[in-house]
Amino acid sequence: MTHRAALPDTALPSVVHAWVDGWARARGTDAPRAVPGGFRIEVRRPGHLARHVLPGADPAVLRGLVDTLTAPGQWIKACAPREAVEPLLTADWEISEPQYLMTTDRPAPPGAGDGLPSGYRLEVVDEGAGVYEARVHTGSGPALAASGRAALTTGAAGGRPAPYAPSVVFDMIGTEPAHRRRGLGRAVMDALARRAVERGARQGVLVASPEGRALYEAMGWRVRSPVTAAGRRG
Repeated sequence: MTHRAALPDTALPSVVHAWVDGWARARGTDAPRAVPGGFRIEVRRPGHLARHVLPGADPAVLRGLVDTLTAPGQWIKACAPREAVEPLLTADWEISEPQYLMTTDRPAPPGAGDGLPSGYRLEVVDEGAGVYEARVHTGSGPALAASGRAALTTGAAGGRPAPYAPSVVFDMIGTEPAHRRRGLGRAVMDALARRAVERGARQGVLVASPEGRALYEAMGWRVRSPVTAAGRRG
């Protein structure tokens, strides 16, 4: 049997554009700026001054960034496997754990619900400008068992450099260790997704850890690309 190489994902630049737009909104940073090869976001936080997000691992682009990003706290996130990125870095850069860019065209499947076990309650806070935070509390008190954020981004037709469908970008979805394996992360995702779909989102986008990838694949999400993240050492 003859095996054919996988075709490139021609829609990936649009997915990356949606991701960076939503991530910046969810984190409250400056809007992404289109730069040669991808996007730059000024984060301005300790250990994370700025990030360059690339829809691929173009050697010329990566070598140029490695040569010019000399301040500690600069990050590169390339939609490519580690083996395509690592040879282009110098010893000043450290690669973090694998990540995965994922999407779904059904952010809120029919029948999705909070699904909370007894002893938990969920609230969704509308922060304005299309940004939401879901929080799962234990009992009636303020203690958090799980939380997550989501940002709507419209992707108006004709947008540059890569237009995309109205999307919801999920960020910082997490469950405290003592409360894992109880469906709380899924409840957070469902609550955020329902509100996003009500407001017009047609695509879900996120970047997952290896552990998160398994959860999202079980929810019907698909991997669009591995993401290799590298930070400039101090």
